[in-house]
This record gives sequence, C-alpha cells and structure tokens, in this order.
Amino acid sequence: MQTSVEARLARENEALLKRQVDAWARNDLDELLTLYNEDMVYIDMPFSDSPVRGKQAFREYLRGYNAQFVSGTVEVEYANIVASSTAVVGELWVKARYVGEGAPDGGAEISWSVVLIDTIVDGKVSTEHAHFDSLAFAKAIERGNDGLLIETG
Repeated sequence: MQTSVEARLARENEALLKRQVDAWARNDLDELLTLYNEDMVYIDMPFSDSPVRGKQAFREYLRGYNAQFVSGTVEVEYANIVASSTAVVGELWVKARYVGEGAPDGGAEISWSVVLIDTIVDGKVSTEHAHFDSLAFAKAIERGNDGLLIETG
C-alpha cells in the first residue's frame, strides 16, 4: 500500500508526463527541457544503440525530429498512464501531418502509438525510453503518400 508521500509523488509524476507531452506537441522545447535533469538520457528504443545524453543534445535531437511534422498538427491521446513515486509510463496515440523524408507534397496525415517510460529524479525526468514501432511508422508514411490517414500500432 502506498504511503501518502508515495501517492503524492505518483500524482506529481503523472502531471509531469502530461506537461512533457503537451510541451512536445506544441513544439515548445524551452518549456519541455525545463522538465528534464541536465544529465538526462533519452533512448529511442528502435535505435537503442544511440542514446541522447544531456539537455543540449536532446534539444538538437528534438529540433530534427519535430521538424518532420507541421507545427500545430500534433495531437496526442492518452491510452494509459501508470505512475509511481520514481517513474511514470505513458501509452500514447499520436496523430500529425508528416512532412519529413518520403512525405508527399503537402505532407501526409499519419498516426502511431508510443510508450514513454520515464525515471524521475528530484521531480524531473532523468531517463526516458520511447518505444514505438519504427517499421509501422515508415509504412504509415509510405501509405500516407496515397493521401489516406494511416493508423499504426
């Protein structure tokens, strides 16, 4: 059974995840990075051999990643959130207009699922693992060239 301190921290960590996702969806990197520790580590699980270390490197990574989507088109729904006093896991469904590599003129509406697993230290994200099916994402982009909204996951 959780103590009141553990329960409070779990609620705070759930709120932290929601602030993270909201800032990312708005492409507000300044706000987003306030939620991470300086020595944070981000691991994109399909590419786990290339972790991103530190806030500055993460900012550069996100600039490139977010440039793949038309600003203002990213929408996120929460399928599930599980939080504890030291971690939070969010299962998300994301939809956006993709304009990155391979996209048709004007972009393609795509959607995909992602699971974020965050370890929290001193009220900020210390490590984040992002799990998504990169092959399904690529197929969605490919099919999006036909002008259809493609759902993956």
